[in-house]
Amino acid sequence: MTRTADVVILADHSIWLALPAFGPAFVVAGVVFYIARRNRQKSDETGDQ
Repeated sequence: MTRTADVVILADHSIWLALPAFGPAFVVAGVVFYIARRNRQKSDETGDQ
């Protein structure tokens, strides 16, 4: 005798639905990192503290 599993699937979506959000997040993080690095190099050249 086989027993059926008592599993209720409430949502049938996967990580694929969340992946499009990661692209813009990485772009924004990259721009912030680039600007911070550029400003840090600029302050090192002028000697400001």
